[in-house]
Amino acid sequence: MTLTQEKTRQKSMHIINALKNGVVPDEDLELLCVGRSKEMQEFDRCLELTASGSGVVKFVKGEYGAGKTFMLNAVKQTAVKKGFIVSKFQVDGGFRFNHIDQLFYHIMHHLSLSVTGRSVTSFEGIFDLWLKKLQDDPDRSKAAEEINRVISELNRYNLSFSRAFLVFIKARIEKNQALSDAAASWLMGEKNIPAALKAKLDIVGSVDKLNSVDFLKAFIHLTTLLGYQGLVVLIDEMELLLGDRSDIRRSSYENLRNLIDLCCSGEMPHCMFVFAATADFFDNPEKGLRTYEALSQRLGDALAKAGTALSDLRQPILQLQKLSAEDFLTLADKVIEIYRSVYPLELKITNESIRNWTFVSCKKFGSKIGELGIREYLTKMIEVLDIMEQHPDNKVFRAELSVIKKTE
Repeated sequence: MTLTQEKTRQKSMHIINALKNGVVPDEDLELLCVGRSKEMQEFDRCLELTASGSGVVKFVKGEYGAGKTFMLNAVKQTAVKKGFIVSKFQVDGGFRFNHIDQLFYHIMHHLSLSVTGRSVTSFEGIFDLWLKKLQDDPDRSKAAEEINRVISELNRYNLSFSRAFLVFIKARIEKNQALSDAAASWLMGEKNIPAALKAKLDIVGSVDKLNSVDFLKAFIHLTTLLGYQGLVVLIDEMELLLGDRSDIRRSSYENLRNLIDLCCSGEMPHCMFVFAATADFFDNPEKGLRTYEALSQRLGDALAKAGTALSDLRQPILQLQKLSAEDFLTLADKVIEIYRSVYPLELKITNESIRNWTFVSCKKFGSKIGELGIREYLTKMIEVLDIMEQHPDNKVFRAELSVIKKTE
């Protein structure tokens, strides 16, 4: 087996393992992207707008298993290839949206970018790449000039941020690990920095609700100063906000409104936020976005018309439609092909028969195939293939299986 073949097999194994566990793979998503070309074209447009200096906010709406997380991962994969720094995370028990400084903290702790095919996933790693580039320049005076230029630009946003960043850069150059760690932690929103280290950083306080927006603006501008296209923030499972107390939820919606205003007014250029949630997050009459009038106005009548046949993909809310039966068949064939590249499936039955085995194994047997959740269908398909591969002598799998799917 050649090195290229081995790498292809490893990628395929990664995809199969992720699907087996009901998880979206974090790379090579083009191998599985079916029926979403128009949506991806819209996100390409949004990324182009962001790169040119606009701010963009987008919502992805869809039921569980409809492909929201897949869409976010696909946007992430596209964004890093286009030269953006990306931060992707989800609402959970450790993070809610009512504290804007927590949002900044999570953005800074989930950064990633791609350099010559290699993934960089740390705050320090991003700037080590920049420093190495400066240090590799034969004209050493240019490094000092470039650092001074960046610091001067950052001063326009927040003096504390620029001072801490300058200390961080100098500490990285001088290989002072303790000081660079302290500076990085403070810049990333950590609050428990020892007073002695803060004194060395020439700073007081920490990132809070009053300065976190300024810090975020400074960091976004810093990404462009370093040669990147900007920052893309992807946040999944926003529907969990519906479980918060009404006052906390209202604060979250206020922060969301503020981010929309900052991005779309031009105050936060080179930044795109994408939020994914189930329909309940948008349509719940007691807790959803409809209950906050300022948000409802900014999203226009997209809330009311998201389910119509004449959908507008450029509106703030992008509705993920169910895959068609044909798309399901295409997706299934792609997964079977990937599976066969990893495991020597000895069975001679057709892909159609494997698809039918998967269909009868799904919980919603008897429904239209297009009504199945994508996650449910793919997880079940890998289970079926694994059973077939591990029991090649079982006669039941050697016969072609035909099923009649209800269409009404």
